Amino acid sequence: MYIPKLESIEGNLQQQKQIIEKAIADLNKRISNAPEGSLRLAKKRKGYQYYHKEITYDTKGTYLQSKDKNLASRLAQKDYDIELLAELEKQLKAIDRFLNTYNPNAVQQVYGKLSAPRKELVDKGFLTDEEYVKQWLCKPYNKMGFGKDEPEYYTSRGERVRSKSELLIAEALIRYNIPYRYECPVYHNGDLMGVPDFNCLNVRQRKDYYWEHLGMLADPNYANKNVKKLERYSLANDFDESSLILTMETNKHPLNTKVIEGKIRRYLL
Repeated sequence: MYIPKLESIEGNLQQQKQIIEKAIADLNKRISNAPEGSLRLAKKRKGYQYYHKEITYDTKGTYLQSKDKNLASRLAQKDYDIELLAELEKQLKAIDRFLNTYNPNAVQQVYGKLSAPRKELVDKGFLTDEEYVKQWLCKPYNKMGFGKDEPEYYTSRGERVRSKSELLIAEALIRYNIPYRYECPVYHNGDLMGVPDFNCLNVRQRKDYYWEHLGMLADPNYANKNVKKLERYSLANDFDESSLILTMETNKHPLNTKVIEGKIRRYLL
């Protein structure tokens, strides 16, 4: 049994905390600039009457005429702001309590605390990022071969690729420490959909992305072949097209390295 990694919500909560803290600061400033006292509403047959309670123990207050409606509005806003401030402070304390005790790595640490003999006997449900990446990279697949007349390009890891542009992509993935498999076949519901240039792993999401580089779009035969390949992805009923990364070039417009890095930052980090 494989249990996926628990998603860390710490970052989202830290962001929410900053939003709440700013709202609290803004409310405190607005309350300090509001009129003294509070507003009392009295139901009348044709509507409501407004009273300004300037002293805490004043149960009735001073009647506000129609010309004083702006004051009534400011007092109502102040009363609302005070209640909102109290609730936001309550939520902020709740976030702080949670962050002080939350440990997104706790479930992975349970396995680490076991003795070596016990580790051999149990099915490890939760994997650390390192273990997940190791298993992902170790999945066997049949690699495509190279023709004897094809140019030879090798990455800094000694892996052969088919073009200078693929070499640029591979080196960028290596530089950003993105796990990838070169020309790993993609099957969907048992059917082969294609062999993307790179099958990349977003470790944080634990999601596979498929990077297709279209390097000879000026060649009609090449373009038609790859349009058909992309159609297979699109026509697969439940294939997640958001996992498809595309880069392209022509003879007159080579691959831009800024585009490569932009794709990596957008999809794979």
